[in-house]
Amino acid sequence: MHNTRRLSLICLFALLAVAVAGQKNISSPYGRYGVGNLSSQGTFRTLAMGGISSGIRNNLTLNYQTPASYSSIDTASFIFDFGLDYGVVRLNDGDLNYYSSDLNFSHLLLGFPIMKGFGVSAGIMPFSNGNYIISDTFSPDMPGLDVAGTLTETHKGVGGYQKAVIGTGYSLFRYLSVGMNAFIIFGDITRYNEFAFGTNSSFNTRKQSTNSLVGIGYEASMQLMVPLPERRFVNAGLTYTPGMNLRTTNDEMVMRYSYIQTSLLAFDTIYYDQTDTTSRFPYTIRGGISFGKEDKLTVGADIVYSAWSKASLPGNYGTYANAISLNAGAEYIPDKYSNYSYFNRIEYRIGCHYDESYALYGGTKVKQYGLTLGAGIPLRKSRSRISVYVDLSTRGSTDGGLYKESMLTAGLSLNLFDLWFLKAKYD
Repeated sequence: MHNTRRLSLICLFALLAVAVAGQKNISSPYGRYGVGNLSSQGTFRTLAMGGISSGIRNNLTLNYQTPASYSSIDTASFIFDFGLDYGVVRLNDGDLNYYSSDLNFSHLLLGFPIMKGFGVSAGIMPFSNGNYIISDTFSPDMPGLDVAGTLTETHKGVGGYQKAVIGTGYSLFRYLSVGMNAFIIFGDITRYNEFAFGTNSSFNTRKQSTNSLVGIGYEASMQLMVPLPERRFVNAGLTYTPGMNLRTTNDEMVMRYSYIQTSLLAFDTIYYDQTDTTSRFPYTIRGGISFGKEDKLTVGADIVYSAWSKASLPGNYGTYANAISLNAGAEYIPDKYSNYSYFNRIEYRIGCHYDESYALYGGTKVKQYGLTLGAGIPLRKSRSRISVYVDLSTRGSTDGGLYKESMLTAGLSLNLFDLWFLKAKYD
């Protein structure tokens, strides 16, 4: 009965995830280029630790960024992790502030063992967000253009790409695990470029283009675990994601209309074209290390390198450059098995991260700095927990005609751990 209820709850969350995946509506001008702003990857445990993953192994949580860690899943167990996050962005152009916010689906993950040292996991999560809106109204002053009134220039993007993952991890030896993820990236971004005159005597122009992507890739990883006396440990990990091709469809339409016309059906299409081509995503290497004491302290750091200068994204704006990310964080548990203080059983997390943009904005690589905080709150009489996560970040600056973004992201996830495959025994 209890397992049936849990399965129904999981199916409900899965349907919700499919329904809301890719519906992130936080607006950022940096989402105009390439495939948009790349989403933060990881569960709220690893994100609260600055986004580290290479050296993280835990039998109660899933770490899909390093599939070799799946081998740590307990025999006869089942892990389910579902998260939502709320983001607020303040955009400053040097004079004015603009705000955008949204509640979003973050991830849905399932994991279970095949046998001891052999685990499987699957999940879905956002990959990128292409939402933005940029608008300016001015009086046109161009040679040969004789128009009274104003001209409003609007650039808008809607949509994003999602990532679905399935993978396995296997313990080759006592201190060495390997793993692999297969994943599919899919979705579309529609961009609008509109030029509207503030008069009924002029025709306005709207250009609409939709870029749809779908492609299958894989990533391979390994983890080396070195146990030390007094339950101390050192873990090192490496994950390689080769470049991948994605089938790409570009739909482009140019329409003409005026304010006299009140129906979209009255829009006059003056150009339409559909192109099927191939996009190329770059290879990525992630490596890192963690150390500490089991059930007490974990400290780690990662470095990620993505060769975006080798990317090809037909139908998208932008010039691309290689990007590096640095992540560091820690988790501390005062007394995991305390019978006297609930707060001593809570997992306290902190971290920081540095990220470079893969796209150049006016020839400039935009940099992001962030501080993360979080906690794992155990549920009563259970190995399950609720994870909370907060990220305070800044991106860009107002120099050189760019924008400065101040971002607050707060997330809440439910991490269920249960023993599903044990048969009840009776005397």
